[in-house]
Amino acid sequence: MQEAPTSGTLDLNGPRTIRNADQTRSLLLEALRTHSAVRLDCSAVTEADLSLVQLLISGRISAELSGKTLTLIHPPDGAFLQTLSKAGFTASPDPLTGLESYWIKKEAEDVQNHSCRG
Repeated sequence: MQEAPTSGTLDLNGPRTIRNADQTRSLLLEALRTHSAVRLDCSAVTEADLSLVQLLISGRISAELSGKTLTLIHPPDGAFLQTLSKAGFTASPDPLTGLESYWIKKEAEDVQNHSCRG
């Protein structure tokens, strides 16, 4: 008998920088090990650098290769959004791939939905 897929939420908070990247990596790996769908809440991240972005990209790719999902609950904001913006990750479409930005997709959908309600 096949197990039903499980979903879980991983709340990342406080500083998420190279100084604690090992801890962030361990949290991501454990969440992906125990759940088939992981929803990330980064709304309480107070400091972020590219190590967080790299870990989330890597985690998303690993999840997809394992038939799992890793998604953001909320559009990026605060320190996390600042890091993404400074690094050029919020451009849509992405200048390199021509694809819509993974990071701001939900935010763009929300803006579009609100503007269509007249």
